[in-house]
Amino acid sequence: MKTTEFHPTVESTPPHPQKDIMSTTTKSPQGTQVPPKRKLDVGSLATSYGVIVFLVVMVIAFSILLPATFPSMDNAKAILSDQSIPVILALAAILPLAAGEFDLSLGATLGFSAITAISVSNAGAPLPVVILVCVLVGALVGTVNAVLVVLIKVNAFIATLASATILSGLNLLVTGSSLLVLQSDAFSALTVTKVFDLQIVLAYAIVLAIGLYYVLEKTPFGRYLRATGMGRDAARLSGVRVDRYLAASFIAAGILAALAGALVASRGGTAAPSLGPEFLLPAYAAAFLGATTIKPGYFNVWGTVIGVVLLAVGSNGLTLMGAQTWVTNIFNGVALMIAVSASVLVGRRRRKRTA
Repeated sequence: MKTTEFHPTVESTPPHPQKDIMSTTTKSPQGTQVPPKRKLDVGSLATSYGVIVFLVVMVIAFSILLPATFPSMDNAKAILSDQSIPVILALAAILPLAAGEFDLSLGATLGFSAITAISVSNAGAPLPVVILVCVLVGALVGTVNAVLVVLIKVNAFIATLASATILSGLNLLVTGSSLLVLQSDAFSALTVTKVFDLQIVLAYAIVLAIGLYYVLEKTPFGRYLRATGMGRDAARLSGVRVDRYLAASFIAAGILAALAGALVASRGGTAAPSLGPEFLLPAYAAAFLGATTIKPGYFNVWGTVIGVVLLAVGSNGLTLMGAQTWVTNIFNGVALMIAVSASVLVGRRRRKRTA
């Protein structure tokens, strides 16, 4: 299933300088050129920062409704720590999305990596070996997805769903359908260590977000990856090796999802056979919310981070108000529905502007 709603902005040939001056400037009585007045584009501002405004409104509303619990520093720290791992998985999701594809195996990769991490750690392996094994697991899952989608041309939706199903079966095999409990204090220290009174897992998420932002926005890889997602035929004609970048997006996404799984295992200390799929929907909801803010029409890092925070604030506020679990699920589902619809509308509006 391809995310074909996002297309490249076609840059036209620059107009003749003299013609451009005549059409964009006016002359005062003294003969000096006066630049035209720019109108405030309220629609563009709403499109670019609507999610941020909604987040601020939610924070204010919950602070008024729950003055004793929601606006506390402890609650803010809990939200930041709890959402660090979902941020990493959401960042994994935007890589295939930027290339024009979905990866539905990310949640299952997270779950299988968590189970693998606990199993390897309990077997006596040191922390670096546990992390390396998890990275290899993620790379292997991503490579399988890349082979299916890029070489064999299987629909990404079907291929990654099949991978997720296989991983869920392997979870049952490795765990024996029972809960795994971490027995290594060294592995637990990977996430429980605190920096400035915040769990270090938040630092991991920030570092990965900055790194991915640099790759997507400041390197040729990021530009070619986006070109692949915007229009593969046009990208091929421009000399972009689209298959290479599409494959790289699946492999990198698998590695990030596996790292998220290792952190889940370290932070929670347990891994159930069913672990993983519940992380998938919020990750995609955040990714599509992110595509409607900061850089509307494009899957981007900081918009995705804001999307994760928005979902976290909503879920946290509803939970503190005593809402049952099904309310949070509905909130996430509605958020995904709205985010996808908004992404489509933003992309359509951008194409009309550049037409």
